[in-house]
Amino acid sequence: MNKSNSSNINSTGVYGTRMDTMTNGIFYVTVREDYEKARQDYFPYIAAAYTAIAKNFSKGKPYPVLAVKHATLIADDEKNVETSQFLVPTENGNFIWVQSEIFRFAGVEPGNI
Repeated sequence: MNKSNSSNINSTGVYGTRMDTMTNGIFYVTVREDYEKARQDYFPYIAAAYTAIAKNFSKGKPYPVLAVKHATLIADDEKNVETSQFLVPTENGNFIWVQSEIFRFAGVEPGNI
């Protein structure tokens, strides 16, 4: 740790470890066309209840992913499954954390989707 570097001093004046911030840009996703089939074929560990969540998104519409987080789910067979969730806006102007498996990548600019 470099004590001459003031970036190592936290708000209490105590030297601490410096964490670099991970940055990324917003990217866009669309809900899978046939989510129920995709769930059965590729993501059987995801509870069927997530199919209902997928129905809350318009097919073909791009949604910006504002944040991504790691999540551990308990699958139907009671095993832990490591996955991720996306923070996306909803049709009614709220935000929701949604399983990433519900979506497919659609690009980095909404106009090119």
